[in-house]
Formats: sequence, C-alpha cells, structure tokens
Amino acid sequence: MFLQIATEFASVGSVIPPSQPIRLARDDKLVALRRIDKGRQWSSLDDQVYCTICKSVISGRQIEVVGGTNGLRALHLKCSTPDCLSTPADWILPVKSDTVREIDIRFRENSA
Repeated sequence: MFLQIATEFASVGSVIPPSQPIRLARDDKLVALRRIDKGRQWSSLDDQVYCTICKSVISGRQIEVVGGTNGLRALHLKCSTPDCLSTPADWILPVKSDTVREIDIRFRENSA
C-alpha cells in the first residue's frame, strides 16, 4: 500500500512542472537567503556553499529562489545546477582541499 502511494506521489510530482526562479533585487535576494536558509549566516551574496548532491560550489548569487508565485506554495531555495534538486539541507560550507586531505590523514592515523 505504501509503495503504491509513494509511486502515485512520484508520478504526480513529475507531472507538475518545477517553479521558475524568481528574479529578485540583490538586497531582496539576500533577505530571502537569510529568511529561508536559517542554518547559516549569509553576510553577502558572495558567500558560498558546497552542494553534496551535485558536488558543486555555489554562491548566494547562483542559488535560485522558487515558489510562492501563486500564493499557495512557500518560497524555497534550490541549487542552480541543472537537474540538481538539492535544498539548503544538502549544502555545507566549502572547505579547501588541503583541509580535507589533512582531516583524511588524521582520521586514517586514528583508525589504525
């Protein structure tokens, strides 16, 4: 029964076209980022996050604000990479590759 409901839900989702990004002035977009993505501080549109789904680093300028146009759907944020449906829950702060390498080395040393 659950699988049938999940399948029907997935097929309905594929029929409804995704919302188009809303064009906002810079200040309004920064306000939207701060209001919708409460998990991090947005000091400017140049702040970056790493999308764990598409493996891209994206800036606040690139993040898309979607929904809310007909009054029935809440505004939400999504990754701007084509075909990536990630949301703020899938984003982390980017780290330099040297830092990742150092963490990996220390983790391996402690595991041995």
